[in-house]
Amino acid sequence: MSSKLELEARRRLLAAQCAEQRAMMAHDVALLRHPAEMGGTTGYVAQHKTVFLTAAGLGLGILVTKPKWVVGVVTAGLSAYKLAQQVLPVLGWKKFEVH
Repeated sequence: MSSKLELEARRRLLAAQCAEQRAMMAHDVALLRHPAEMGGTTGYVAQHKTVFLTAAGLGLGILVTKPKWVVGVVTAGLSAYKLAQQVLPVLGWKKFEVH
């Protein structure tokens, strides 16, 4: 008789855990359907999606119409980054060390 009671108690505990997991999953799915309700960077990007799409379109347009200018800027940026990787560790900045 006691094993039946133990099984019934365990069954109720598992049912409660399953209900809790279903509620958490429903909340997560709701956030995925409406990312603007999320906090942090994801929510900010979702709320200002038109601004980011406009910036991406503008960047792509500049890349297509002025490729020499963009290539020059990218080359200069990479050169500056490589220089920073070599010089800043000597000055004591540990973030730019190359391993």
